[in-house]
Amino acid sequence: MTILDRLDGGASRDGDDLIAGSRIEDARIHNRRLVFETIFQRGPISRVEISGIVGLKPQTISSITRELLEQELIVEAGRSSGLRGQPQIYLEANAEAGWSIGVHLDQNHCSILAFDLRRRERGRLSLRLDTKSPAAAVRALSTAILGLLEENGQPVDKVWGIGLVLPTFGSDVYDFDFSIQHWDAWRDASFAEELQQLTGMPVLVENDATAAAIGERIHRPDAGEATFVYYYVGHGSGAGVIIDGYPFKGVGGNAGEIGLLPVPGIPANPVWSNGTADSREQAPSPLSLEGLAAACGVEEASLSDQLVDHMLTIRDHRLMNWLAHAANVLRDVTAIIEVMYDPGFIAVGGPLPRAIVERLVDRAYPLRPTPAARHDRSLPRLLPAKLIEDAAVTGAAMLPIFVNISHNFRHLYFRQLLSDEGSDDAQ
Repeated sequence: MTILDRLDGGASRDGDDLIAGSRIEDARIHNRRLVFETIFQRGPISRVEISGIVGLKPQTISSITRELLEQELIVEAGRSSGLRGQPQIYLEANAEAGWSIGVHLDQNHCSILAFDLRRRERGRLSLRLDTKSPAAAVRALSTAILGLLEENGQPVDKVWGIGLVLPTFGSDVYDFDFSIQHWDAWRDASFAEELQQLTGMPVLVENDATAAAIGERIHRPDAGEATFVYYYVGHGSGAGVIIDGYPFKGVGGNAGEIGLLPVPGIPANPVWSNGTADSREQAPSPLSLEGLAAACGVEEASLSDQLVDHMLTIRDHRLMNWLAHAANVLRDVTAIIEVMYDPGFIAVGGPLPRAIVERLVDRAYPLRPTPAARHDRSLPRLLPAKLIEDAAVTGAAMLPIFVNISHNFRHLYFRQLLSDEGSDDAQ
């Protein structure tokens, strides 16, 4: 029985069920996932609290939680004391029920993070690898992931899946070549399928901005923070859009590709200058890792937190000029995002040093007048993300869990899931 079968109470499923919206018509399965998702996100939590959040009757909550306890997907986490009436039993996800692996693949570098079902970090790796060759990179990834599991005594069949995040368009369906420099070979490579075959685990692919937004959402569980945009600044830039707590991906999965807009200062669209790809050879855009490194007069690999802190301390004129220029760009991008999506707030993050992100946000104020400028706001319009450097890999690690426990996540990735399950059936 698979992990998803356990969550569905042993019910069978097929591709038609997924396309129909993950069997939303089956109220029992929907309720089981809803209850488990609530416990996963908010535990330790009592049955009374669960009932108040999801709106199900206490008898239904008791029945579902009893089944989840029997299947060891959740555990009791203590009792209330000193209160009038019968003590409340608190429930939380069972940390030993499984792991999830997140992989953030960037230019010649990879971060791997393993979480258990209580969202505790169980393993971490950082390695250099040749990302110009998809085949070599995937082999190195599979070796590293399997080694991490073996080192921690975690069997493959106890892993819910691998979330793989990388900054590239992976299809030849587009009329124009939007490939990012250095990632051309990945355009039509079957890297997810190969990684799944090598590791024996399902693989879900996402872009870095959306993954970072998912990671940020994990650290902002309140309903008032459920609609926002994560503006990701790395080698390129993009926006991860979260609406009502779930990622908005668009028809082709490309919502939020802010970096392709013809806005001066953000990474250049490779095809809009004159219909060719020669704009890739232009100087790096200010609002990027390359732009920051170039402004500081160092190689990107030398752009350490220590160097940045020193340059900030002495107010190095090169860094101050970059901050001024990049903040102007961020101000324009903020206005575009606000009028397009009307988010509750915009969080800025990515592999930039946190000190840089904080100063960049400060210098972007005052922001341009948009309808987002309201007197009743509870959060600033633009702010540093809670998760900055680890946002993408954290979101990657959460992706397999949320896809398994939530209808709202699962239907967003049903094309990948159908492919995965078809591979399983063939074995």
